[in-house]
Amino acid sequence: MKGKQPEDLRSGWKACAEKMGYHCAENTDPTLPFDGLMYRETVMVAVRLKKVRYGIGDNCIIEQKFPDDLEALRTLPLPPYVLRELWIRTQNERAYRRFYVLPGTTAEIEENTKEGYRNTHFREAYWKKAPFRIVIPLRKEEGGKS
Repeated sequence: MKGKQPEDLRSGWKACAEKMGYHCAENTDPTLPFDGLMYRETVMVAVRLKKVRYGIGDNCIIEQKFPDDLEALRTLPLPPYVLRELWIRTQNERAYRRFYVLPGTTAEIEENTKEGYRNTHFREAYWKKAPFRIVIPLRKEEGGKS
């Protein structure tokens, strides 16, 4: 077989997380339904990896497509401050799409500038015109207001 051997799902996840500044620890307990933890100075995330053959569309409802994976992440016996994420990689894209799994909903991460993550399906022009867009200042403004 010619060409570079494709990387395995777990090693690809670790390399991607380390590029974003995280440290990784694989799950060694097979009874817990997640693949590993990634952590940095103020954040800890439980990650479940999923590899699918065909790409998922931009308008896909992830709650209906992967209900078992999402329920498994929601019921993990972890403290509530540990975030939960579902990472999906398709055969053709070779890039991960990340989803926050919250108690009542799931949200796809489009862009995270702190981590240097940008979703390949991010439609910047669409989000720049969105009527509900807000900017949250993270630094104190002059005059004592935050």
